This record gives sequence, C-alpha cells and structure tokens, in this order.
Amino acid sequence: MYPVPGHLAFSILGNRYFHADWIPVIIGGILPDIIDKPLNDLFHITPYGRYAMHSFFGLFVATLIAYWLFNRKTAYSYMIGHISHLIADVDFNPWFWPFVEYKFPSGIDVLDILRAPSTIFFPSWILWESVLLGLAVFLYSRHAEKRTVQAAVLTAFAAIAIYRITRRRNDVLAAS
Repeated sequence: MYPVPGHLAFSILGNRYFHADWIPVIIGGILPDIIDKPLNDLFHITPYGRYAMHSFFGLFVATLIAYWLFNRKTAYSYMIGHISHLIADVDFNPWFWPFVEYKFPSGIDVLDILRAPSTIFFPSWILWESVLLGLAVFLYSRHAEKRTVQAAVLTAFAAIAIYRITRRRNDVLAAS
C-alpha cells in the first residue's frame, strides 16, 4: 500500500476536477494496492504486487460491483479513484491482464520493512509523495481560486509525478 500519499493526492484531484464523491474516490485510489499487494507480498499467490486490480479488467469488474452494490454516482466516483491509481502507477501496470501475458519486474514487497527497511522507506519517496499530497490539498484553499494558480500548481504536480515515475531507482536496483 505504498506510497499512500501519492495515491491520495491523485484521488483528491479526482474529487476536485471530476466531482467524484470523497469516500468512493479515496477507496478507488487505494483499493488496488489493498488487494494486490497482500496477494503477492504475504500470500505469494500472484507474481507481482500489481496484478488484477492494476488492469483495465480489474477496474471494470470493481466498478461494476460498486454500481451493483451502491449506485451510479458511487460507481463513477470509485472508477475515478481507481483510474487515478493506475495513472499514479503508470511505470508498470499489467493493463490488459488477463488477455495479455506479462513479464513482471522484480520488486520490493511489504515484508521488506522487516528485512531491509531502506527498500521501503526511501526518504525521497516519502518527500515527493508528501509534496504531491500537499499540492493537491492546496488546490482546495482560497489561494488557489484563480485558474492561473491552479494551472501552476497542476503543472508542478505533473512535473513531480513524472519525475517520480521515471527516475531511476538505484536503491531499489541495488537491493534486488
């Protein structure tokens, strides 16, 4: 379920700009990790911590369940959160699982907190994720009412998000 601040930040943007309800958009923003990470990290059922819920098929099924259990607005809000999660994890998702076979990269798992805490708690990861969350929350302040301020904040958000996704993670590669 890491990095949670970044997923919350993307969900908050979904609430702000797509008028999604708070609770379903937040659930949609974190549920893919709540399901996929334990299946890999704890139970070793899946080959990687991003699996079924990190695909369009998982998005479709989960949104359909939200629609069936609740209503259209809840399903829409959940879908926005789930899509925001997939966008935040764009560096690798099995987008077309189960229709396409994927070679999954090596990765870190939640049990590394006990084995090698530095593989989970990168100070730079937490910093960048927290900055994204701070920028998303700032958009709700009265200081962000002007479109020019919103554009500047969203540009900074996008730049940090792209950097976060594309940077080479030497610490992870060394730990693998």
